[in-house]
Amino acid sequence: MNLIMVMIDSLRADHVGVNGNQWIRTPNLDRFANEGVLFKRAYPESIPTLQVRRALFTGRRCYPFSDWEYDPKLPNPGWVPIPKDQKVLAEILLENGYQTALVTDVFHTFRPHMNFHRGFEEWHWIRGQECDRYHTGRTLTNLDWKRHVTPKMNLQARKVKELQMYLRNVSFRQSEEDYFCAQVFRRATRWLEENYNTEKFFLYIDSFDPHEPWDPPQYYRDMYDPGYDGIEVLNPDYVEDYTTYLTDKELKHMRALYAGEVTMVDTWLGYFLQKVHQLGLHENSLIIVLSDHGHQLGENGYVGKHMSGLYPCLMDLFVAIQHPDGIGKGKQIETLVYNHDLYPTIFESLGLDIPGWAEGQSLLPLISGEKKKIRDYVTSMFKSYCWIRDDQYTFFCRSNKTDFRLYDNIEDPEQKHNIASDHPDICEKMWSLILKDGGGSVPYWEMGPISKDIPP
Repeated sequence: MNLIMVMIDSLRADHVGVNGNQWIRTPNLDRFANEGVLFKRAYPESIPTLQVRRALFTGRRCYPFSDWEYDPKLPNPGWVPIPKDQKVLAEILLENGYQTALVTDVFHTFRPHMNFHRGFEEWHWIRGQECDRYHTGRTLTNLDWKRHVTPKMNLQARKVKELQMYLRNVSFRQSEEDYFCAQVFRRATRWLEENYNTEKFFLYIDSFDPHEPWDPPQYYRDMYDPGYDGIEVLNPDYVEDYTTYLTDKELKHMRALYAGEVTMVDTWLGYFLQKVHQLGLHENSLIIVLSDHGHQLGENGYVGKHMSGLYPCLMDLFVAIQHPDGIGKGKQIETLVYNHDLYPTIFESLGLDIPGWAEGQSLLPLISGEKKKIRDYVTSMFKSYCWIRDDQYTFFCRSNKTDFRLYDNIEDPEQKHNIASDHPDICEKMWSLILKDGGGSVPYWEMGPISKDIPP
């Protein structure tokens, strides 16, 4: 059995039609989920980008970032290379006779010391996303970057500098085929054409889109906000209150830009999946499509991926699996699962022994119907904020036990009403489970070196 895994960065679960969205076009994601198994309550064990991929590749949790040391150039707990002593999925499959290949434009993983290419016999790094230092020859005066910045945005802010680098990188584009997600899925499709008759293979595809900057071709923008003639914010500042630099009209269009990117990614995913079916590979391949996290687009005031806004728009994942034997076809699973549960699921599906270090649980018993539930709650962490949810409640706070947020998932699914002050007992229970999963304590950072652990 082959393994094909597709990661889609920053794809919001609620922006996919099969999850109930009625205004964004995602026919290929919908079809894939409807023909496979969709996990409706899937969550990352920690975020953002590299943390999710570390857990996926190693089967080990990054939470609560106990192996992270402060670096003023990279103040993001858990954002570290894959440890040399941790064997990764691709290495194990390579040892078991699999041909392995990686196709990605997630430039954060490109740096060799990060070790995200370990175990892959062939890898294709598609350059130029976000602030990848790729092209410097184009002068900013020719790029008209200021038309993407509102009057209230700080021109010296990091996101503005990233935008300038990005516009240099994409200044060569002439058609949709030159966009990054198109390059990623076209290259992956070519790999299939070259290797479809291999005895068994592992192909990992990682698309940075729909991560910002959001600049899909005009026809995708017109699908969701036709006739707009204002400032287009392609690369938003990460803030807790979008009104500090965006008008409601600008926010609406920014949402349209993101929606356009989602539809463009869906289009090229469909291009790739069509080739999978054309070559008959769906009949002998385990295929997984998932996201790493979502993106805040004005919900509760937040824009970006802000650590204090751990709401469904950021934390809910899209996870869908197609098994070649058709197990669970058309099933939607509502119980709580993690991204790193995919690691043991893959080994069990391929008939290989699950490594003893795997910290997740195989999803096959859920898919087959043998089990209805594999855990009672899930925990996660983003920088200095801890998060936990069970069937009834979602709770998150700073890891120094301040800024409590508690929401009733049943009465308030959009999490608009913080009820922490009304239920201190529930908050304490949730906090105790956060500490339990952290091994008794969780570290706290305040834009500087790690302080003392918070006692139980």
